[in-house]
Amino acid sequence: MIEMQHRAEPAALARYRRNHPQGDWQADDFHPVKEEAFKRIGHLYPEVELPREQGGGKATVIAWLWARTVKSPNPAFSDVDVPLVKSFFLSTKKGKEAYVLPVIEGNGYRFEVKTGLPADPKAVKAGTKLGRGANFRCLLSDTPIAPDYIKAEGKAGRMGVRLMAVVAEGKGGRVYLSPTAEMEEITRLAEPEWRPTQKLPVNPRWFSPPDYGMPIYADLFTPRQLVALTTFSDLVQEARRKVIEDARQAGWVDDGLGLAGGGSGATAYGDAVAVYLAFAVDRCCDFNNSLTGWRPGNEKIMGLFNRQAIPMVWDFGEANILANVVGGFVTNINYQSKCIAKVPATGIGFSKQDDAVTCLLPGCIISTDPPYYDNIGYADLSDFFYVWLRRSLQKIFPVLFATMLVPKEPELVATPYRHGSREKAEQFFMEGMTKAIANMARN
Repeated sequence: MIEMQHRAEPAALARYRRNHPQGDWQADDFHPVKEEAFKRIGHLYPEVELPREQGGGKATVIAWLWARTVKSPNPAFSDVDVPLVKSFFLSTKKGKEAYVLPVIEGNGYRFEVKTGLPADPKAVKAGTKLGRGANFRCLLSDTPIAPDYIKAEGKAGRMGVRLMAVVAEGKGGRVYLSPTAEMEEITRLAEPEWRPTQKLPVNPRWFSPPDYGMPIYADLFTPRQLVALTTFSDLVQEARRKVIEDARQAGWVDDGLGLAGGGSGATAYGDAVAVYLAFAVDRCCDFNNSLTGWRPGNEKIMGLFNRQAIPMVWDFGEANILANVVGGFVTNINYQSKCIAKVPATGIGFSKQDDAVTCLLPGCIISTDPPYYDNIGYADLSDFFYVWLRRSLQKIFPVLFATMLVPKEPELVATPYRHGSREKAEQFFMEGMTKAIANMARN
């Protein structure tokens, strides 16, 4: 998108060069995609009013912090949705400590944000957890909540969420606010028009959400996140059309062929810009889902994939995708544009999807990752991103995105759930890897 603006708007380019003589391009100087998204979904990401003691005025929300809930297993509180929280700390930075204090009121509770050191730091750090895994306690009665109970509640559709705190950008840094009914009500305005309904693998070693009543990819996102990511995915194609139009007006020759057809004119250029925009949207997915953690040590949301798995997360942070924060679209565009600027734009390269067992590689130098046996299921894990890339780019690469999910059968990993037993999975892996290495040696 940056390159399109530079070519099609010489006045803007000249102005930009005057202000940035070193060529330090930043995407936030040209972000029409984000601005258009704001017009469509900005009402879902409102500013908040800061208390007088915290500077007053309106402030941009950085993140909303949520806790998953289940009905209390104690019969006396069976109508109460109690929180599953691994820690109530919001910030552990020295001098900037903040935490959530659950306030019990009759047969219910509310969350209140406190600043400073808590009287019992260990209790705050422990949240409502009782041990490793999905072991918690009822906030109201201290009744243990076992993993099997939580799984049953999730599969019965009785697992919910409750807002614990709101993080805003204050004049002196992060500001933590107690939740209000209005803040939570805004999220109910989000009504996704599209959801990725593809199923997650039934493989608890790498994917635990299905065990808790979250069997499809849409379940990994809040309704607001689904609306936002769908909006940005739609804008990838809209931006592509605008890029092609602007390129033609700027004098580009257009052969009418896209990247998939070997084109090199305005249409292919629009395709290329769309691909990079889709990458930025996909990076947003990593930080805009309900499995992201809030790090009190550095006060920011961390992406889902800090290891090769999709684990269950109990309390999570929901980023403001429209703000210039971790998880924000502009932040991810900037990150990507800096990477592109470091890549030398010389020579011609290409990529091809093929089968290592049968493909022809004459005169090539072969570089390969070590075989992973059953350690990492890349095909399964890549579906998290594939479902969104497919939505953004299927029209550009119809063959590449012909399947609803990434093809799994030819993947050379020893995955028992895919082959029926560990022995059959090992046999498949060993035979396939032998053929692949032999084919490389022949070439």
